[in-house]
Amino acid sequence: MKIIIQIVSIIALALLSIFPATQTVKAQDEPIKIGILQHVSHEALDDTRDGFIERIDELLDGNVEWDLQNANGDMTTLQSLSEKVARDNDIIFAIATPAAQALASVEEEKPIFFAAVAAPLEAKLVDSMEAPGRNLTGTTNLGPIADHVDLLLQVVPDAQNIGTIYNSSEVNAQHQVDIATEVIEEKGLNHIVQSVTNTNDIAQVMTALVNESDAILLVTDNTIDSSISLVGDIGKEAGLALIGSSDSTINANALATISNSYFDYGVQTADMVKRMLDEDLSLADMPVEVGKNFELVVNEEFAEAIDIDASSIQMD
Repeated sequence: MKIIIQIVSIIALALLSIFPATQTVKAQDEPIKIGILQHVSHEALDDTRDGFIERIDELLDGNVEWDLQNANGDMTTLQSLSEKVARDNDIIFAIATPAAQALASVEEEKPIFFAAVAAPLEAKLVDSMEAPGRNLTGTTNLGPIADHVDLLLQVVPDAQNIGTIYNSSEVNAQHQVDIATEVIEEKGLNHIVQSVTNTNDIAQVMTALVNESDAILLVTDNTIDSSISLVGDIGKEAGLALIGSSDSTINANALATISNSYFDYGVQTADMVKRMLDEDLSLADMPVEVGKNFELVVNEEFAEAIDIDASSIQMD
């Protein structure tokens, strides 16, 4: 009888090694190691990180050992950091699409939560938004692009040529640009799209774009957002409205948007982590969540600089 029990136990262990389920992490007395991998620093991503950390510390009573890593926009560094973060931590938080993709390529079992990812499906991070099917889930920051276009036309009703600058290598940005082009062209307007490959291209490309455009529609793009000081100043000098992107980007140096708070995206993703811990959930079955509180955000200083009455900007 003992021999039979031993054989059954050996078979069970062998099956677990062959078919490892997506790992879950249960709440425990010892500090949970949580690693954060951030693609680059700019206002929106920093706000996301801060919201996540603050909420996790609150929910877990500070019983966390943090590992904060930032690739500063360098893809080679991002890949090496993804291996370190995956190796050293129990739970992983990826901020922005490139960070999530890098982590997904090196870790298939530990739970990876993401935020500031506009197109999880197109980035091949999940099988579907409702059932990710693997060890990744989180929140998507895809904004209401059609509403952004409407807001732009409310501010600049005579606009015929709407410009957008973005990094074409960012799948999240490309997805938004495709949506924007469809919306703009359905209105019989022209969408003038210019792409960059890195921050060094921005000044020249943005300067050319403002000369062809009546207004600028921004999408959430890490390359552009990290240089919003420059982008906004060029737009401001040309007297153009810059509409769209995140609340953090607008507050930094653009005119207006309709956006969920990026701090709140971090909070919302932290709540998902707590739910996983409390209910012993598998990320494969946890739907990707969308923002809950989209609000109008207006930068009054930018409005004054381009001679627009900030109080006249309203959300329908």
